[in-house]
Amino acid sequence: MAGGGIGGLATAIALRHAGLDVEVFERSSELSEVGAGLMIWPNGTRSLHSLGVEIHALKVSRILLSTWHGRSILEYPMHTISERYGSDVAFVHRRALHAGLAANFGKEGLHLAAEVSDFEQDETDVRVRLTDGSVVSGDVLVGAEGLRSGVRRRLLGDGDPVYLGSTVWRGIVKSDGLALPAGHGINWFGRGAEFLAFHIPDDQIYWGGVTKEPRGEKPGPGGHKDDLLRRFGAWPQLVRGVIEATDPGAILRNDMYDRPPVKHWSAGRVTLVGDAAHPMTPNQGQGACQALEDAVALGESFKGAAGVAEAFALYERRRVRRANRVVTMSHQATRGVQIENQVLCALRDGFIGLLPQGILLRTLDSTVAA
Repeated sequence: MAGGGIGGLATAIALRHAGLDVEVFERSSELSEVGAGLMIWPNGTRSLHSLGVEIHALKVSRILLSTWHGRSILEYPMHTISERYGSDVAFVHRRALHAGLAANFGKEGLHLAAEVSDFEQDETDVRVRLTDGSVVSGDVLVGAEGLRSGVRRRLLGDGDPVYLGSTVWRGIVKSDGLALPAGHGINWFGRGAEFLAFHIPDDQIYWGGVTKEPRGEKPGPGGHKDDLLRRFGAWPQLVRGVIEATDPGAILRNDMYDRPPVKHWSAGRVTLVGDAAHPMTPNQGQGACQALEDAVALGESFKGAAGVAEAFALYERRRVRRANRVVTMSHQATRGVQIENQVLCALRDGFIGLLPQGILLRTLDSTVAA
């Protein structure tokens, strides 16, 4: 297993459940995740239950979509969603999810400061070369190193991910004095921009702001906080409040990328999971959930297959079309956020506001239903 992030550890657990001896090679010297929040939809919850992983999460009681002026557009029917899909939606700190997976997998078979640099394969095994020059062999190799996966580059040779024209800033603050109740999340839409804030466990608020920016742009003289306040200073008070309450040194900024969907993630004895297979924008809140689904599907495919080729075929049959659909939906949602024309923004917001609940639920069916 190349990569010890969420997708890598989840897949390692699933393959171990399938009876495989698993070795995880993680390039970092310690297991850690950046400070960010995640939404775990029912499909992610089902996957975690299948893996036997417990996490510290907060039940979502309200998700509201709003204009940047503060006018409500749409409220998700959370009770109906819970009943329809068999579990609640939850807010969780990314670090808590990663820690839960790491605790379940344990230290045996986990190799830190060990990065996969190349591999060779034939009909009998895969030989993996690490950056320190050592070579290890195994029956299969799973690439789970994220957006810029080296295993994917070697396996598919499809170049670099595609910059989408937007940057996302993220942060976490204590919820004291900020008007966002526990279990609530709000997503505001503006002209070429959006901002979200949701309450995560331990009385914290995770927030994220997205604007159209040149790729690789550096922060201005005042740093990330001044950049954000210039862009979002006229938005609702809660938006300004979470930005102002955030330690400037704790604000993360990343350009947004994805890749066009591909039809196959496997070749020979090597396959991909998570962002290495299907990197997507965060607009559908499905990145972690889809990686967890990959893990469970790959593990179950090995349980039901006579060999590696059959297992990979079962895995792709179960996952490629579904994950690619979410990639496309997330990409389209990003393009919707990037609309700058005032009239088109009004039409976008009006369309969302008039969306019948039945259509909203049928859209969710394609993503979160079993």
